[in-house]
Amino acid sequence: MTTSGAWIGVDVCKKYLDVAATTGTPVRVANDADGRIALARRLKCESVRGVIVEATGGLERALMQALDAEGVPASIVNPARVRKFAEGTGQLAKTDKIDALILARFGDYMKPAPTSLADAPRQKLRDLIAYRAQVTREITARSAQVRLYTAPGLLARANTAIAALRSERKVLEREIEALIKSQDAMLAVYKRLLTVPGVGLIGAATLIAELPELGRLSRRQIAALVGVAPFPNESGDRKGYRAIRGGREQVRQALFNCARVAIQHNPVAKSFYERLRARGKRHKVAVVATMRKLLTILNAMLKTNTDWTCKSA
Repeated sequence: MTTSGAWIGVDVCKKYLDVAATTGTPVRVANDADGRIALARRLKCESVRGVIVEATGGLERALMQALDAEGVPASIVNPARVRKFAEGTGQLAKTDKIDALILARFGDYMKPAPTSLADAPRQKLRDLIAYRAQVTREITARSAQVRLYTAPGLLARANTAIAALRSERKVLEREIEALIKSQDAMLAVYKRLLTVPGVGLIGAATLIAELPELGRLSRRQIAALVGVAPFPNESGDRKGYRAIRGGREQVRQALFNCARVAIQHNPVAKSFYERLRARGKRHKVAVVATMRKLLTILNAMLKTNTDWTCKSA
């Protein structure tokens, strides 16, 4: 495998890292501390263009940290995009070595920007928010099931379990708020975001944890990044339904919750939503547009270091 000045693809699994360049035979190294450090140092010495790794729900984190420590540029990419890229090039077979090679070719073609790793406080905040979301999903599922139980003893146990989960969620929310307040940079952004009616603890925390680009990009760029910019669907005289897709799901879900509250309590969002509905827009379309409006306001606030007011919005 020739790595000097090349794009490198790394397929990550629990035990191994399959490493490939655009040419040559892929190699396999152990996915442990020694293996990751040795790989990072070799890639640094050979001045690779960049390393491409798929998002695997956190399994890629240790490798990214090792590469970052050695100053090797690395990018985390969406697995769905890589799979479509592979299919587009006629590569239908799928093995770890083939996946590593496809990642290298994807990097050579797309040349993605390096991914900035979250620092320790922001990573902890992301973990807390993800765990709270998991607890919330469990509460929702159990609450739907509990109505099916008829045995009194079983019903009591189920309600006790749900109550325990709700208590755990409150504890997590206190930890999230305490973490934000312990970091000056996070706290400044948090206080500013909370000035917007409709944005609460979890909405603000999610934006801080998952959207560090907020306030640094244009309104179009930030909307596309989050996934609230509708894509055209046109061909010839046909004008199809414009829909949103892609982006950062956690941020989009948080914005959706904020928009629902803002439609009721934020005069700017409420009037914007009502105008769209009066023009015949469907509820869901109007809510998504309100999400985009809210995101634009939040982006402008952080860019100009100003709090929310009806006039400035």
